[in-house]
Amino acid sequence: MRRLIHPYHRSDFPPGKPSKLLFLTLIAALTTGCIVSDDTPSLQDPGGTTESPGETPSEIPNTGTEARSIATSSTTSTSIGEDLQIDIYALERLESNILRLRFGVTNKSQQDFILNYGLTVDQKPNTPSRVSLIDAENQKRLLSYEKNDGSCFCSNWSGPIGSGETESMWVAFPVPESDDVDKLTVTTPLSPPFIDIPITENSESVDITGLSEPKILDLTFISDNTEDQTGRTESGDEVSILLSSDVLFETDSSELNSDAQEILEQVALEIDDATSEVVAVDGHADNTGNDSRNQPLSLERAQAVESVLSDLVTRGGVAFDVQGHGSTEPIADNSTEEGRERNRRVSVTFEK
Repeated sequence: MRRLIHPYHRSDFPPGKPSKLLFLTLIAALTTGCIVSDDTPSLQDPGGTTESPGETPSEIPNTGTEARSIATSSTTSTSIGEDLQIDIYALERLESNILRLRFGVTNKSQQDFILNYGLTVDQKPNTPSRVSLIDAENQKRLLSYEKNDGSCFCSNWSGPIGSGETESMWVAFPVPESDDVDKLTVTTPLSPPFIDIPITENSESVDITGLSEPKILDLTFISDNTEDQTGRTESGDEVSILLSSDVLFETDSSELNSDAQEILEQVALEIDDATSEVVAVDGHADNTGNDSRNQPLSLERAQAVESVLSDLVTRGGVAFDVQGHGSTEPIADNSTEEGRERNRRVSVTFEK
């Protein structure tokens, strides 16, 4: 029987704190987005102001020149679908050695649209704090900068976006660790990825005193990897992440080891980026031993994974459905050591 963990809401966990992202090989997702280029001018991108230096960084001004879209979303996951349009204006390396992403969100529907938490998490409403960058070449994900007080180093807005109006936004990121990276993929919670956005140079500078440490996360923890036996499968609108029990736990134990936290942080961020209201966590064992041990061990391991994920996921309204299957659902040959390693697993499954 499945154990249903009721929806919860974590208001005390710092959003975007990964814990660290994604099971992602988000690289798989990077090949599926419907994004079209657009060389026509967009709406004016208003200029910003620069604060005086102090304990928190200065705001990064938007340029006052007419913004032109270099990539446009074909649809969004919002209730108004393609009537909410996201345009990328620029991804710029500033003299302060940080990246500034400038983009616009246009409401093409006939009514005002409340974006609110659409690009963010609970403690940073009306900000684009959940937009991130993917360095596909080096398998890295760059999270937006935070200030030392936990606030987003980005623009913000108030109220709904009116019909026919565009809200121009910016958000700051660390530069890639590799100097030869000249393009990145932009991901948002609302749209397919914007692939291969070029990095341009901008002579503007900004005071970065008071910024938190940059967060650049590995994407390779949860990829198809013959060494650690992790993987990801997709079927229609569903994603399933396979986590090797040998990576997460010691032998015959349901206590997560020191390596598990960072991996599960990536899984949590992927869940945060999805829309699913129910996440299934299923534990599996190989056929070594007997069912009297394999069945409870597989359930205890699934419960251990759910317990950590429930603390890490920041998106409200998520329920966890937990089950242990023992050795009844092998995915590989139990007669070989490699097969048994693959069968010892915990899967995390949810809708995209």
